[in-house]
This record gives sequence, structure tokens and C-alpha cells, in this order.
Amino acid sequence: MKFFKYIVYISLLFLVFALYKANYIVLPDIVAPYAALLSFIFLFAGFIMNALSWRQVLKANLHKVSVSDSIASVGLSVFGKYIPGKVWLIVGRAAYIAEKYSLKTAKLSSLSLNAQLIILWLGLMFGATGLLILRGIKSYGWIILIMWLILTIIIFSDVVHRIVEKLIKNILKRTITIPRLNFIPTIRIIPWFILYWLFYSAGFYFLVKSLSSGEVPVAAAFAFPLAGTLGVMAIIAPGGLGVREGVMVTYLVLAGFSAQAAMSISIAARLWYLIGEIFIFITGIIINRSGKSKNNIPDKTITNGSTN
Repeated sequence: MKFFKYIVYISLLFLVFALYKANYIVLPDIVAPYAALLSFIFLFAGFIMNALSWRQVLKANLHKVSVSDSIASVGLSVFGKYIPGKVWLIVGRAAYIAEKYSLKTAKLSSLSLNAQLIILWLGLMFGATGLLILRGIKSYGWIILIMWLILTIIIFSDVVHRIVEKLIKNILKRTITIPRLNFIPTIRIIPWFILYWLFYSAGFYFLVKSLSSGEVPVAAAFAFPLAGTLGVMAIIAPGGLGVREGVMVTYLVLAGFSAQAAMSISIAARLWYLIGEIFIFITGIIINRSGKSKNNIPDKTITNGSTN
């Protein structure tokens, strides 16, 4: 998997550069250790659910992939988002599966893009729900609504897919059919993506609770889906560095936190999420190496009752 290895190595370099430049590695003061523990349990579950959701997208398009391979594909490519442009966030996991199962990277990349769009689509819905509870929908609702409608059209519209295919044909001078998720199959796999965001939201809620001595409103949980979604949609910023924190601070201030407390939580959330990324990355490495070791076991052929 030479091509995929290059993606992993480059993404790690950009990760180190992004973290060095941002200087976000600051250890927070934990007020409630039990809440911190729960936050990591839900965070890790969210990363696993991300892989399982990706697997369901592949399954809906008649590509049967094992659970372990889906986790490895997400884990080993998780740092691809730190490469400016966000392209490798989408291509990375597709490249792993393509090389593993001898499939076309371009086709799987389009499916990976569809999966990412569903994540963003639901993330905006979760964020809008939180803003509605906090009565902040009047201030920011129109922006969220417009983004959500655009994503809805992109995900479900045949017209948009045909336009994109036509543009590709005009540019590359060849016909390429972009796979898409039809409405019914998409609706069937959406519960997996809802669980994905629920785990992350619950994890973030307990993170905030672990850092706060006072009561934490449930609506605070939805700060993460909104901030995470807008962070991914920030194409230029590597990994959404800066964008996610800004959205999160604004949201938490609406939730009743002081600007200083909101800033501290947003910085802690960056480290918290980075630990989750390291978890899924290491998990991916372990699964990938385990799979290689199994493939290296010589086959035993039984002939005339004897083992050669």
C-alpha cells in the first residue's frame, strides 16, 4: 500500500506542524474525574461509530468490507484532515479500502465524499437544534439553514450529480459516473450517523461537565457537532484549527458560559479530540499489522492425510 503510506506520512507531518503553530497542547484542570472518564468513553465510541458508518455506506453500494478494515481505514487516515484542502480526509480511507480490496480509488472516494456530506448534513441539524434550544437561532439560523439546504441538494439531487459529472467530462475529456446514495438507502443508514454524532455530543457534554463546577445545560452538548461541522467546512484551515474553537466559544457563550470559560473549554476540547484521533490511529495501526501478520502465515495443504 505505497500510495496510502505516503498519505499517512504526509498527514503526520502536517499534524505536527499544525499543532506546533497553534500551540494548543495545554492540560486543563479537571473538576470531575468521573465525567472526564465518561467523555473519553463516548469519544472513542464516536470514532468507532465513524468507521461503522463508513462501512454501511460501502455496504449500501454493494461493497462488503470487514469491520476491522473499516476501522483501520478511518484510523490510519484520520490525520489527513490536517493537510490543507481537506482532500485527503476523503481520499485517505477510500485509498486504504481500494488497495485492500482491489477496487477503484476514484469510485470509493466519491462514496467517502457522500459519507462526509451526510456527517456535515446531520452535524448542522444537531447544531441548529442546540441553537434553537438556546434561542440563538435568530442570530445564526439563516446561515445554518442555507448551508443545510445546500448539502441537502448536493446529497439527494440527481441534477447536481449530473452537473458535476458533466464538468468532470469537460475538464478531463472522459466520462466518469459518480456513485451516489439514493434517498431510501441513505435514510436507512442515517441512524448510524446519528449515533456517530450522539456519541460525540455526549462525550463533549461530559468533557464540559468535567471542567465546570456549576450546572451544565444539555444544549451545551450540541456545540461540538456545530463547531466540528463548520471546522471541516473551513477548506483552508488545516483540521479546522481556529475555526472550530471560534464557533465553539460563540456557542458556549450563548449557553451561559463566560468568554474566558468558553475559551478554556474550546482549547481543552482540541486536546480531548486529538487524544481520540490518536486512539483511533493506534487502533488502525494494530488492526493493519494484525491483518498483515495473518496474511504472512503460510497456507497448510493437506495431501493424503498428511500436512505439508
